[in-house]
Amino acid sequence: MTITQTYRDGELVETVNHGGSENQVLSAADEGINRPHRNAQTAEVFPAVEPARASRDISYDTNPPKATIDFETRSACSIKDCGSWRYSLDPTTQVMCLAFRLPHWEKDRTALWHPAFPHLGVKEADCPELEELFAWIAEGKLVEAHNAWFERGIWTNICVPKLGWPEVGHRQWRCSAAKAAAHSLPRSLDGCTLALDLRTKKDVEGAKVMKKMAKPRKPRVAEVKSFVAQQDGVPAIKQCVVTTVATDTGWKASVSWDGGERDFSLPFYWHESVEMIERLCAYCRKDVLAEEAVSHRLRDLSAKETEMYLMDQAINQRGFQLDREGIEAALEVVNGIFSDLNKELVELTGGRVEKATQRARMIQWFNEMGLPLEDTQGSTLDGWLKREDLEADVRRGLELVRALGRSSTAKFVAAENWASPGAW
Repeated sequence: MTITQTYRDGELVETVNHGGSENQVLSAADEGINRPHRNAQTAEVFPAVEPARASRDISYDTNPPKATIDFETRSACSIKDCGSWRYSLDPTTQVMCLAFRLPHWEKDRTALWHPAFPHLGVKEADCPELEELFAWIAEGKLVEAHNAWFERGIWTNICVPKLGWPEVGHRQWRCSAAKAAAHSLPRSLDGCTLALDLRTKKDVEGAKVMKKMAKPRKPRVAEVKSFVAQQDGVPAIKQCVVTTVATDTGWKASVSWDGGERDFSLPFYWHESVEMIERLCAYCRKDVLAEEAVSHRLRDLSAKETEMYLMDQAINQRGFQLDREGIEAALEVVNGIFSDLNKELVELTGGRVEKATQRARMIQWFNEMGLPLEDTQGSTLDGWLKREDLEADVRRGLELVRALGRSSTAKFVAAENWASPGAW
């Protein structure tokens, strides 16, 4: 038997039994609820006297208990370009805080740990609840996060080897984002809480602080001067010209002054303050509550789906082998060809377009050449190249943009970015 329940404005207004030979609408008495009723004379609908239980309050007690965790981190590594596992292995990646909650705690209670920030006068958080979390893990109980692949990488590659925390077993991990996807809901925490109309939602303003703190910033001129003044063999400098370039290990600063110039290797600088750290920690705590609310609102994955999820995580963690020398050789060839093609493009357009990625300039050039090009997508370019009435310069321009924009060559760059540092 299948029963469909219809909610309107958070209230149950109709229950349909799809069993038997035909559908049957259950009465209010059958369901034990007060439904809206219609006045026969005025045909006006009046609201129920006692509203039914709102859908946002539904939870599934059959779900096994789980600890909910959430990390906030910062790194010079781009998680978008390199993926979260490579991100967790990067030497510049740091844990800024961990918020967590155990299922038997009283409602809305969370715990938080963060490392010391001595340059800001912030000591390591006193978090005795960590031992309770470690005991939970040691007993083999479940640990859940939203997009748990990220938390799994940070825990496995930073917290275990660098902080001495216990390992979380492969079969202990669960992901509330995977549950959301299985229910055809948005995978993002913000989108999922909104779709489910939960009372606990993601802290949107706190997310802005998190994103600002997650990436290194450019050093200020005063900071460069202060760093230079502490180096040996550098005279007292009153005025100087500073040029900074980002590197894999920090910043390269070229400093020139009256009578000399020199390059310096500077560390990374971050957006940080005591107030920002406090705001970040509050944001992390609220995320844990929102993640738990999503998990409680949804049934867990079926046994088969759970095995599929765990297999997927095992495959991702194991990875696959790459031919490093082959990829580097391919990139060398591709970069050489792209360099030659871009030079030809500059000559063809009279210097107006320096590379094919300058799409707005490229489209403008085509339009001025009499070709009403709307975009530079592959299918659009291929359509125009089928024509036989194109001028030679226009055809060559289309060919150059098509060759320089092929996504197949980008896979070599992606492979290089995603490879584990120790294996590359």
